[in-house]
Amino acid sequence: MSRSLDKHTGSSFSMGNNILDQQAAGSHGAAHHEHPSHEHPSHELLRENGFMQHKYYRYQAKALKERKQLGVGQSQEMNTLFRFWSHFLRDSFNKKMYSEFKRLALEDAKSNYRYGLECLFRFYSYGLEKKFRKETFADFQELTKWDVEQGDLYGLEKFWAYLFYNKTKLPRDLRIDSDLQQRLDQFKSVDDFKKANRERRNSLASASEDGARALHNQKALADAGQVIPSQ
Repeated sequence: MSRSLDKHTGSSFSMGNNILDQQAAGSHGAAHHEHPSHEHPSHELLRENGFMQHKYYRYQAKALKERKQLGVGQSQEMNTLFRFWSHFLRDSFNKKMYSEFKRLALEDAKSNYRYGLECLFRFYSYGLEKKFRKETFADFQELTKWDVEQGDLYGLEKFWAYLFYNKTKLPRDLRIDSDLQQRLDQFKSVDDFKKANRERRNSLASASEDGARALHNQKALADAGQVIPSQ
């Protein structure tokens, strides 16, 4: 069964220009600039001719340096590196590279920037479809539980999609956490996730408006107190 959950397809990663043409930040608010693919410093790293280790390490160092200098969520090069990891590791799993990917994505998410984490969830959902790894699946499950605890549904949607579209290929002894299974059982289709996300956005917008109104009232009361003469 084909998938249509995400704009990033589950097919084999083509290390070509298309990954560089996508805007890394999207709605996440990171500063970014357009780079023509033939001029981008990671072009040769991501090209279809193959993975070039020395170019990878050079680009990795540049991205990490920029992340450190500019701060979480402000590095276009780091966003490109997150995308590279998400696609490259699906076909060419490397434990050290994966560990760094997971660590930095989680660090960013804890600082309220989710782009790397969402790249990681896409790697899990599509990468495990290509080749099942027990330890990687365990990480997928644990990070999905964590993401749900933060009040987000992105990880849960990717976890649900992986289970749904791979029913016939899952190991027979696969065990799903009981609390996570209860959350999964609430969703029967992609449309259920779309509806839940709309409701969540509306709830957050309403809470933000209520907070702004309360702050305005507090300020008005404080200003009134300053002009009332003391008895």
